[in-house]
Amino acid sequence: MGLFGTIKPGLRKSQAAILHLDLLGSMAVQMLDGTALTPTGAKTRGLLAILALSDRRPVTRKTLAHLLWSRRSDEQARASLRQEIHRLSEALSPLGTDILDIQRHALTLKPVLTTVDAERYLNASPSGILKLPETDSTLLTDLEAVDPALDEWLTQQRARLTQHLTTVLEQAQTSLPDPEQRIAAANRLLRLDRLNENAWKTLMRELVRTADTSAALLAAEQCLATFRDSLANEPSASTKLLIDELRASQGAGRPGSHADILSERSSSREASFSSERAFHGVPNNVTHTAEGWGTGSLTIASVGFSPLQPELLTAVTPALETILDQTAVGLANQGFLAVFPPFQTPPLRESSKLETRASGDYLVQTKIQTSLLPGATEGTLNHQIRLIVRVIDQRRDGMIVWAERFPVLPENSDTIAALLTSEISWRIALAEARNSANRHADELTPLEAGLRAFAFINRKEPTSFLPTEKLLHSALRRDPQHPFLLLTTALFGLIRSYEQWLPERIDRERTAAIEAARGLIRVIPETLIGRLILARLLLDRPAERIAGLRLIEEAKPFAPSLGITITMEAYALLVKDRPREAAASLKTFRRSHPTHPFIDLFDTDIVLIFLLGDNAREAVERSRIACSMSPTRLSMLTLHLAGLAALEETDTESCVDEQAEVRSQILRLMPDFSLETVSAHYACLPPAQLSALLALLERAGIPSTPRPFTPQTKPALGGTSSTGYESSSVVPSSSVP
Repeated sequence: MGLFGTIKPGLRKSQAAILHLDLLGSMAVQMLDGTALTPTGAKTRGLLAILALSDRRPVTRKTLAHLLWSRRSDEQARASLRQEIHRLSEALSPLGTDILDIQRHALTLKPVLTTVDAERYLNASPSGILKLPETDSTLLTDLEAVDPALDEWLTQQRARLTQHLTTVLEQAQTSLPDPEQRIAAANRLLRLDRLNENAWKTLMRELVRTADTSAALLAAEQCLATFRDSLANEPSASTKLLIDELRASQGAGRPGSHADILSERSSSREASFSSERAFHGVPNNVTHTAEGWGTGSLTIASVGFSPLQPELLTAVTPALETILDQTAVGLANQGFLAVFPPFQTPPLRESSKLETRASGDYLVQTKIQTSLLPGATEGTLNHQIRLIVRVIDQRRDGMIVWAERFPVLPENSDTIAALLTSEISWRIALAEARNSANRHADELTPLEAGLRAFAFINRKEPTSFLPTEKLLHSALRRDPQHPFLLLTTALFGLIRSYEQWLPERIDRERTAAIEAARGLIRVIPETLIGRLILARLLLDRPAERIAGLRLIEEAKPFAPSLGITITMEAYALLVKDRPREAAASLKTFRRSHPTHPFIDLFDTDIVLIFLLGDNAREAVERSRIACSMSPTRLSMLTLHLAGLAALEETDTESCVDEQAEVRSQILRLMPDFSLETVSAHYACLPPAQLSALLALLERAGIPSTPRPFTPQTKPALGGTSSTGYESSSVVPSSSVP
């Protein structure tokens, strides 16, 4: 099946599947006739589990090797992976067909031929979640302690499943038409999260609606008892108000007065979001709630650091203190997070969980692992120290938002701190966006609208540009000076400019983005990310390029060359006609941290740099994945086509069929696409680099001039017009003084 192929019409996945994978509980693999094909080896099962839970996206061999053999050298891990791929293929050979798509750099589980039980829950919609049997089985119980990296991955997958079920059930309890269905959704949600106030309130209201007042009163008492036992505290004010009204109406003997409670439904919707955000006992008597986010607060959430365990107070403590201190400073400099510094958090007490909520909405936890590895001299062993970092959402009973491990060396403290800063801030912003996913756009506060727009931007899908624009317009009209909204608007202008193909529209997007970035700097002069985004935008304007280069140089002493800094420096080298240096500066970072958020967010720049820096294979590897995930991104399709042409030239690898497929997709999206279009789009490139790009595309079959226009021709796949999206500047004129 081609890159843009689809399942044949009329053939459902369940009809085509020949293999069923059960991952809830212990792994079980069965053919249609019930024949068991479960691999015997734990590593083999681990390999199959990773592929099955990858959302049917390619998983690189490097990722697989790291997850299954994290304590071996790269060469040993790759060799072991080859053996396990062979064992897995052998275990599945009775099927008589290949269900593994094994490529040189990545593996995929063919989606049409397999079904996975966990996918039914991960893909469940609010309208269909109650049709699935309720399960309390833990994911992949037979894969624990196989490898430390796999343990971390397994923890993330379990948290992902729980978080998705929570989100879908929250949506179901407000959107399902029948009160009994809403009650069932609320009960399921409470079995997942006993401290979910929205679920308690929905349960009480719907029980009143069905005239089961005694059950509603019982639910009220259970809610109070749960919060007192778990947190030694009361639920939020809106929940208490609902309970008090329920008690009062019952005590006054007015069974018909419960409509008053139901009348609070719309107003409590806003308050319920506040209850999810609130936390108590913040240092310095600061109370952080959702009410202050719209126009009164500059932060989207607060972050604290757990105190070091006694066993960490060793020789590595100075390095760890440096890492965490630099991370705290970096997070604070982002401008949209409230940060409680490390080592000032009160010690946790086993007798009360309230202490864990006192350090912020999110808690950064650290753990040290040590292991012995063969030394450089035969017969010697060296201690390897790894720092494990987890970010948990304290308002969702410690749900893991992100986790990673890093080798701790005397010379890499700055590197780890820079990675932690960018990873944690981005993951928290995306998690906050998910927390309000079940709310209608009209009900969102300005900050919530900005968070949802931020999540859309990270998809980079052209079809999401219009809703993103509307969200940001609405948010900035109400809160034109909020730093996170200005940051998101600047990012949006940059990302959308990649998909504009007329010079005036490219300039309009960049102008709006520059205006937002400068507004952010005026609000928070010390913002590093704002300065670097502005620098990236100015690099595309020859008249202001020197100012962009100066901004990058000024930021270097305060931001190690990682994450967003290294991407901006690399792009600066490219526009200075030094593409090989640009590619070299990116290559090591990308290979070490392939899942870093900036690798994905700025993937168009990264692919362009690799392509023009004589790293065609790196470029194609990245662009192929991006195009398979979003086949309507014309900018990425263009670079992918050029990369295939370069790969065929440098590696003598035949890519004729794939080139034809990508070229056809480009012309479906934009029938008048030509080298003239590309030349106008990349006018900011040095002449030599632009000529190299055009030569590759000409070799790949792109015409020099647009084809004759036919009025009947319509854009395909997502409605992308040949000239981009009609839009105006997102930033209102009042947003930047």
